Amino acid sequence: MSEVCRIHGAMSEPHAPTSEQLALLREAARPHHKEPAGATGTDTTDDAHKTSGAKPDLVAVVWPMLEVPHLDREFEYTVPEEMRDDIAVGVAVKVRFKAQQITGYVVALREQAEFSGTLRPIQRVISSQVVLTPHVWELARAVAARDAGNVSDVLRLAIPPRHARAEAALDARDEKAAASERADVDAVGETADASDTTAADGSPGAPSDGERSESEPTEPAGAAVDEASSAWRFYGGGLSLLKHIADGEGPRASWNVAPGLFGDDAWPAAVAELADAARRSKRGSLVVVPDARDVERVLEACTALLGRDKVVRLSADQGPQARYTSFLKTVRGEADVVVGTRAAMFAPVKDLGLVVWWDDTDPLHAEPHAPYPHVRDVLRERALLSGAALVSAGPTRSAAVEAWVESGDLVAVDAVARTGAAVVVTGDDRAVERHGPAARARLPAQAWRGATDALAHGPVLVQVPRRGYVPALACARCRTKAACPVCHGPLGLADEGATPTCRWCGHVAHVITCPECGAHELRSLVVGAGRTAEELGRAFPGVPVRRSGAPDVLATVPDTPALVIATPGAEPVAENGYSAAILLDAWALLDRAGLDSSERALTHWSTAAGLVRGATDGGAVYLCGVPRHVPFPSVEALVRAAPRWFAVRELAERAEVGLPPVVRMAALEGPRRAAQDVADEVSRRANDDGVPLDVLGPLPLGRRHKFDRATGRSNDDDPKVRYLVRWNDPGAPEPPKLLRGVQAARSAAREPVVTLRLDPMLDGLA
Repeated sequence: MSEVCRIHGAMSEPHAPTSEQLALLREAARPHHKEPAGATGTDTTDDAHKTSGAKPDLVAVVWPMLEVPHLDREFEYTVPEEMRDDIAVGVAVKVRFKAQQITGYVVALREQAEFSGTLRPIQRVISSQVVLTPHVWELARAVAARDAGNVSDVLRLAIPPRHARAEAALDARDEKAAASERADVDAVGETADASDTTAADGSPGAPSDGERSESEPTEPAGAAVDEASSAWRFYGGGLSLLKHIADGEGPRASWNVAPGLFGDDAWPAAVAELADAARRSKRGSLVVVPDARDVERVLEACTALLGRDKVVRLSADQGPQARYTSFLKTVRGEADVVVGTRAAMFAPVKDLGLVVWWDDTDPLHAEPHAPYPHVRDVLRERALLSGAALVSAGPTRSAAVEAWVESGDLVAVDAVARTGAAVVVTGDDRAVERHGPAARARLPAQAWRGATDALAHGPVLVQVPRRGYVPALACARCRTKAACPVCHGPLGLADEGATPTCRWCGHVAHVITCPECGAHELRSLVVGAGRTAEELGRAFPGVPVRRSGAPDVLATVPDTPALVIATPGAEPVAENGYSAAILLDAWALLDRAGLDSSERALTHWSTAAGLVRGATDGGAVYLCGVPRHVPFPSVEALVRAAPRWFAVRELAERAEVGLPPVVRMAALEGPRRAAQDVADEVSRRANDDGVPLDVLGPLPLGRRHKFDRATGRSNDDDPKVRYLVRWNDPGAPEPPKLLRGVQAARSAAREPVVTLRLDPMLDGLA
């Protein structure tokens, strides 16, 4: 598909034009109309081709936004004469499909239909604004093929709902700017008419564009990198990475962020330098981070270095009008740096030259809607399609990224020297000899003494793995976990003095009897951030206590003595770094079920440790509650500041047992009969087509989501199960295509379709 032309032309102010140039200048200052660009298309049959009529002169190939897999393809429609001025490749239209009006996107224009029958006309053009660019269209098809999903589902994720008021406001602004430019051109023209010929003193008039010296500057390309102050001076190969991006190349790197760096040396400032390098090569940048707090940090760094004019935020929490305004600025080329959350991974950045993501281990990067793409995979696909530079950034390195590093697809960029705080694992034998039982308390004596000393020099961060007050309860006599008598979910306390309440169905358990010993008394099994704040307030009298966690997340805290209680991912940034950090209940993160539990634990700890001042400035990190029965590689990696070592080991261990990312998996979930039919069909087709894959299962799923509070009963007539499909080559296109074909065949036959998810979050499979 050829490039869609820009809707709004831009023009710089003329410099002493001659009279011969005035006509061209006045014409250039007028708003330009779009010219449709061509694209290829196939597969044109079915219900859209019914209505009789004359042979069309212009045919639009439309991709309707249908949800059924077997109709996820393109259809041809005629373009009525009155719509031809507004139609273009990439615009949204309304088309008739059976008895419904369906939104679709024009993906190609033809002079002659490929379908031999008669075609229906387009009902209306929703807007003449191009919203589907050629790059995003190619990306949507690639993502749908990779994840065995519908292209229409990907387009729903890529293009936000239209907001007419936002579009009208931008159009009015552009029209006002164009009118001002035309007035300026006319004023300049009058001056040029008077000075077009030789001046009165015999000197020549102003030189034309072709007569100007080639050495005359036109547009600044951007300042060169100051190596002495660049945030990349701390990393081996960092300055070289900047240079390659500024030269218009597309390097791909995995960047492990060094801890203990703040201000102009912090990772948001380094990301801004990457975007500046891309701008110097006249290319755009896309930065995707997990949450709104990280968006604000990166936006602040980018606007400080690049200015506000062409830097936009794009995230789902903006609201409909603000989000669509940012989207329009991006698709019109008015913004060349886009910073956002998961919703921005499909942002139509013009001349994309750089993609960056932060912490791909964060679950927020996984899209919860079909076809469930991950930010990491989408941005990598974008880099491959556009030739853009790619930077995977984070405090640690995931096993998936390490696989790309070991394959040579990415280059490792690591710190040249250790900059972080010293890490102390509390509760060892020497500490027990010195402090007795207090050495292995929830807040060990060693951590308490360290925090007391650190409070004299600044704030102290306390990371608590669980939010809430008391999220889990147990029998006070036999320690059996307390469960809801209705749905068997976990019981917890919302506040001091509250009645135990089920966290699944909301049932209030006024009387609890232990099924093992018959006791009625309960004790806390896990302590949340709320209860921890109360306990630490008593342990450190007179010290301010600040809490940061959903829904009240603090962005920053002042550089004054205070205890900051935060859950993972909600740690606020201290102005000059924390003087110390206490990481409580390490066992709670290590004991979580899931393939990536150790990976996530190391990321949570490393993120908190990265906010602490370096060891040379007295910073210290205390890791509390580490189980003693077995060594944990994630704990060793934190102490040694060796995330690369951990990633290499994690990848090797997964390769030994055939787990992702060394292999690829897909999850089939649905009622038992339907899921079994799909699994059998997948196995049959794989054998017939010679596609090597394994079908594992079934695994019965928990029924807590089926509980109906109104009736107090659960529907167990057809329980859900899960099958896993596994194949050894993660890059093979045949298994996703086979899975997609099975879903489409069942959809066409009107048989139940199960939920298909590639690369499932394996913590849900435990």
